[in-house]
Amino acid sequence: MQVNKIGANIKFSFINYIIVNALKFMVRMVFVRTLSIEYLGINGLFTNILAMLSLAELGVAPAIVYSMYKPLAVGDKETVKSIMQLFKRVYITIGVVILAAGLCVYPWLDSFIKDKPDIPELHYFYLVFLLNTGVSYFWSYQRNLLIADQKQYYVNIYQAAAQTIVGILQIIFLLIITSYWSFVILMLLGTVLENVTIANKAKKEYPYLKEAAGTLDKSIKGQIIRNTKAMVIHKIGGAVVFSTSNIILSKFVGLTAVGLYSNYYMVIGAMNAFASKFFEAITASIGNMMVVDSKEQQQRAFHIIELLTAFQAALISVGLYVMFNPFIELWLGKAYLFDSITVLCIVVSFYFIYMRKTVLMYKDACGLFWNDRYKPIAESIINLVASIYLAIHYGVIGVVCGGIISTLATCFWVEPYILFRYGLNLKLKDYFINYFKFTTATLICAVVSKVAYGYLFIQGNIVNFVAGMVLCVADTTVIWLLLFKNREEMQYIIRVVKSKIKRAA
Repeated sequence: MQVNKIGANIKFSFINYIIVNALKFMVRMVFVRTLSIEYLGINGLFTNILAMLSLAELGVAPAIVYSMYKPLAVGDKETVKSIMQLFKRVYITIGVVILAAGLCVYPWLDSFIKDKPDIPELHYFYLVFLLNTGVSYFWSYQRNLLIADQKQYYVNIYQAAAQTIVGILQIIFLLIITSYWSFVILMLLGTVLENVTIANKAKKEYPYLKEAAGTLDKSIKGQIIRNTKAMVIHKIGGAVVFSTSNIILSKFVGLTAVGLYSNYYMVIGAMNAFASKFFEAITASIGNMMVVDSKEQQQRAFHIIELLTAFQAALISVGLYVMFNPFIELWLGKAYLFDSITVLCIVVSFYFIYMRKTVLMYKDACGLFWNDRYKPIAESIINLVASIYLAIHYGVIGVVCGGIISTLATCFWVEPYILFRYGLNLKLKDYFINYFKFTTATLICAVVSKVAYGYLFIQGNIVNFVAGMVLCVADTTVIWLLLFKNREEMQYIIRVVKSKIKRAA
């Protein structure tokens, strides 16, 4: 693996994460104080509808990015040009299809909303959301070349700059004219700005893309088509599981529930973005490693990343379990709180999803899109049936539990089974033993931190919140070090951290 590129990717990923998410939370805080909760519900609903329409992308990006790892590693510019030419044609087509499909949905918008609010411009807002999703495909294909070539940091820099400008302007316009129109128009302009600037950077980095591209090798094209066919099912399954919650809530519970739910999942989204920045920064390097390194090196890297992922999952889950409602209360107010049982279910769902990330990253890096192509079908059916049934009877908590049920019934065991059988040649039993140990450690951390916070802090204020976060981080870190300090992977991580500290000093 190219450590320098990994380091740069991780550094700029987290700078981007901090800037973008700090602004998102500030924008949301101003949003709920200037506009009604129904507008918040619209935001969540339209985002989910457009995510479903993005099924037109059909998983093309992962399949094509995977096909670029080898030619980039060996400097095969002709193959890269041919792949990018294919990428361009496919993504422009996808953008047009999404816009057309979105217009077909337009007449039926009211059927997605229970107790439709009195917002005359509702349908026009949807059209702006539709444009925001569709037009991004006309430029965004070029960022994938930077990502595949381990230059994610360029994407992060331009993304942070564009979203900073948009976030600041959204806050200013919300405070001055209190208009949802200004919010959505700025969102659209920000998407165009971000994609155009990243596309221009890709053209400068790879000037040979301007040259005429040859015919793509049939074997590579066949591999892309095969992997894309498999990713179609994965894409559909992922959309059903992760992009129907707000639609189900809007239909069976109401837009107010969508608004409350979207606040919690904005926080969850920020935590997942934290993970994504780490994994996006190293995925291309893992893909490179799967091409050039030995099986033993691949397995060793997997165990190190597995431990890091489990620690991240513990750290974030414990913090959310103890501090989720105190944060929402400080950020938005008591009127936006869920009960403790609903919060616990949201955190459990987050934990199971986060713990999948190492396996999913390695599956993508190994190109194992075809092998578990039927898993998303089972997952989506279980999720949809369970979520609708439970939402009707139990509301928000039912939708969350539907996701947990589908994850445990499918992803929990299918994904590692496929990876270890066809990719890394590791034992599934050892993976689940580690999983059990990591989960037990997380439960211990959660109980200790919850009890300690309840004993030490009674009033909800910013000082106690910061102290509570420090408490959760300290408890989790100390307990993990005590429990896993003798593991080879932990010893390696400790050595790396010490060396970084020495260099900094």
